[in-house]
Amino acid sequence: MSKMIQIAIKERKVTILLSFFILMFGFYAYYFVPKQENPDTTGPAAQVIYTFPGASAKDVEELVTKPVEDAIAKLDGIDYIESYSYDNVSIVVVMLTYNVDYKEQWSKLSTELDHLKNDLPDGINDPTINTELTKTAGIILALTGKDYNYDQLASFAKLYKESLIKVDGIKEVDIDGELDKEIIIEIDNDKLGGIALSNSDVFDLIRAQNVIIPSGAIQTEQGKINVKVPKSFESLSDLKEMIIYISEKDGSIVRLGDVARVYFQYNENSVRYRYNQEEAVLITVYFQKDQNIILIGDEVRKVIDQENKKLPEQLNINEVLFLPKDVDVSVNNFINNLIQGIILVVIIVLFGMGARNAVIVSMTIPLCIATTFISMSLLGIDVQQVSIAALIIALGILVDNSIVISDAIQVKINEGVDPVTASYLGTKEQSIPVLSSTITTIAAFAPLMALPGEAGEFAKSLPEVVIIALSASFIVAMTVTPALASKFFKPKLTSKDHLSGITNLYRKLVRTNIEYPVRSILVVFSILLMSLGLFKIIDVKMFPFVDKNVIYFNIQSEIPGDSEYTEKLIKQAETILLDEPEILNITSSIGGGIPRFYITAGLVPPSSDKGQLFCEFDSSKGGRFRSREELGQYLQEKMDRIFVGGDCTVNLLEINIPGPTIDIKISGVYLDDINAVADQIYNELAKYPGTMNVKNNQPNYKYQYIVEVDDEKASSFGLSKFDIQYQINLALNGSKASVLKSEGKEYDLVLKSNIDQIDDIENLLVKSSYTNSKILVKQFAKVKIKEELTSINRHDRESLVSVTAKVKAGFGSGAIQNDIQNFIENEVDTSSVKISYGGDKETISKYLSGLAVAAGFALVIVYIILLIQFNSLKQPFIILATIPLSTIGILFSLVLTRTNFTFTVGLGGASLIGIVVNNAILLIEYINRARGEGMTVKEACFDSVEKRMRPILLSSVTTIFGLMPLVFANSSFFTPMAIALVGGLLISTILTLTVIPTIYYLLER
Repeated sequence: MSKMIQIAIKERKVTILLSFFILMFGFYAYYFVPKQENPDTTGPAAQVIYTFPGASAKDVEELVTKPVEDAIAKLDGIDYIESYSYDNVSIVVVMLTYNVDYKEQWSKLSTELDHLKNDLPDGINDPTINTELTKTAGIILALTGKDYNYDQLASFAKLYKESLIKVDGIKEVDIDGELDKEIIIEIDNDKLGGIALSNSDVFDLIRAQNVIIPSGAIQTEQGKINVKVPKSFESLSDLKEMIIYISEKDGSIVRLGDVARVYFQYNENSVRYRYNQEEAVLITVYFQKDQNIILIGDEVRKVIDQENKKLPEQLNINEVLFLPKDVDVSVNNFINNLIQGIILVVIIVLFGMGARNAVIVSMTIPLCIATTFISMSLLGIDVQQVSIAALIIALGILVDNSIVISDAIQVKINEGVDPVTASYLGTKEQSIPVLSSTITTIAAFAPLMALPGEAGEFAKSLPEVVIIALSASFIVAMTVTPALASKFFKPKLTSKDHLSGITNLYRKLVRTNIEYPVRSILVVFSILLMSLGLFKIIDVKMFPFVDKNVIYFNIQSEIPGDSEYTEKLIKQAETILLDEPEILNITSSIGGGIPRFYITAGLVPPSSDKGQLFCEFDSSKGGRFRSREELGQYLQEKMDRIFVGGDCTVNLLEINIPGPTIDIKISGVYLDDINAVADQIYNELAKYPGTMNVKNNQPNYKYQYIVEVDDEKASSFGLSKFDIQYQINLALNGSKASVLKSEGKEYDLVLKSNIDQIDDIENLLVKSSYTNSKILVKQFAKVKIKEELTSINRHDRESLVSVTAKVKAGFGSGAIQNDIQNFIENEVDTSSVKISYGGDKETISKYLSGLAVAAGFALVIVYIILLIQFNSLKQPFIILATIPLSTIGILFSLVLTRTNFTFTVGLGGASLIGIVVNNAILLIEYINRARGEGMTVKEACFDSVEKRMRPILLSSVTTIFGLMPLVFANSSFFTPMAIALVGGLLISTILTLTVIPTIYYLLER
């Protein structure tokens, strides 16, 4: 290291020139480095969907869901498996932990499902596997026009798609809301009964008649000429004219149109969209990874403007989501905070060191930031709110090393040493303490990179960027600072000491403490115990809501399988919301969810009884609400009060995966036992005044017709079980017989019957495959009505019912959670079920334990570093005493500012481990050196405060002022962390200057 310092000073022109190049390259890297709103936290989750036409929810669970769960359970690194069994549909979701190679596991998933194929029942469709559940849209545009239907809107949307897909950086453009048309062939059973065909015969005829087989070629003198036989169906009229039967008696011909109604119909499983109460088609744009989406957004706007000029005026293109704009605003806000922090730090350094020295020290900031941007570009770390916040956090720390080095150099110059020699000696003298303090700070941040779950992935770039910046700070302090100091530092005349009053105060305090060391330490310990008591009055909310003016609503109809009824519910919700002045616009979906608009937004699976509304709002318009949370609570209470016909859940965007505040999961073998316990818990939870949107997510029942077949009678008529089940299923559910291709489009041909009441089922003719005779269903079966489950939810391969609730603003979730747990333990018989807790309780347990482990690792690493540096077992413990001192400041600052304890507060507390110990390192290092020069322990302790107060206060104050823009940024995620850092560092610095010398004296006297 000494050699490096010598070269940097000797070749200072080269050092300065290299610094200039780093600055230029840093600005260049910033411009081109990918810019995002949030870090990429693509979760290792997959969804498997099977459709099993005609099967009840119970049959789907037994025959499909359970085997699929068993196959998925063979994957490595499973976090949890959730499944949802509905009539006709099985949905299984698997979440993996972040420490597995999930691409390898998804390949294994496909293999396992292939192996499962032969074990699943006949009639089940191939699975849909989605391993991109967290794929998030970058841009969503809604195309509307009062005079246009869905088909016309979709055709216009394709023009936008063709232009947008050509923009560099765009990965995919989807048109959502383009309704799939199918051709329905609706058999009239009465008419079909007059001929010797069954519905399955007609199905086979259509399939055989519409087949395409290559005919071959004829060899001629001119070469081979292909022979083509035209396919049968090219229009509806072709279908209607298809001959299906010729009478053997009179030769009369029966065509398909004689026994069936043939017509176009929109696929009932298609998701439909609306924008501000008009029919809409969505154009959804997805970006490629590692792109500067601000620049892409500029190109997209140009393309949209060009296309708008070509299209009719009645057509409207509306921005539902435009992420480049949000990213631009977010990044600019954080960059402004960074610039404000830089200005504040420079002012503090200027005040504490004088103009000449302050300029040299302040050069550290742009150099370190430039180096950080270059490193981020090379390591693939995007510019987003977390990485910029990390720079703001590191801002005040960046100058600490240079402050210590410049202060040591100035002391040497004032002692008469020439500037070049002083720069070398001062830097060399402080190199080990500065290296030690840098490594200890890095050691405190490093374990934070291994925090668990989505939030750990989200926050990972924070410790990464801080570590890069601190490493750059050390290199700059060891090279650039002494190089510039050797050229520009001059001897300073004795001037007025601005800190003399504070120095005298601390001198008296230290003298008193050292005279009565035990009493002094007991006083500080009492303050610590008192502050720990404050934790009881601090509410814990691990993940606050996102700072975006977006709110969304999940709709669940009480009538399953009826998309028209779901549409009525969506229109009802739109009417309710548009009465609120805060709501700016509404995008709605019927039969599923809106394309994922935020990485943690809840996924709504496609289902005719589900819908979603996405709203932008301006809470200042009505002047009624002080926060997003208050608006969300108001709308939830209003929906609970007046929304009729289904369930409406109000959601604000969250940084973690969204969910209820309180979530009690009841699982077990017997559903009746589970439901009984769930009812008790629901009734109790609904009594609390602080809860809202209390739900008992028990599966509902609906009436279902059951065809009870008399096997003896059926056999006597020559009917097999296949004949009965296949033909009844075909009549009721329909099935795809073939495909009609026309004008470049494909339409499924779906055969079904005109059954709409129980008499139609009883009078359905089923044809025997043995005798070819047709028998009425009522001759061999009875049709009864019976209650059946509409859905069955499972968690980790066990039946599950959840009782959930949200907590109103102003109420603490912890107290309600504890009360309901006590109720369950003392009042509820849980012997036949298993109780587990999700919601905030699970989140707090998961992430606080993660933070505790990270803090524990940091403490061990810091202790080892200090042990090596000071070659003492006791002195590292003296230095680590600064950590509980910072805890006092954290807790008092949270109480005084009425700030919740959040994940980022814990992140800040763990980070302080490496920051606050630096002050103690400077004190202990000086005391040891002073004792080595002949001072007594008491004299060295007194002198350390006077000699090290300026760099300690200066470095702490620069860090605090560097954080001030974040404190006042009103960021739900970062402001609590900044408050905790400022409070912890402030109190720790104030107490360190008296407590550390006192403990040292107590242990070393």
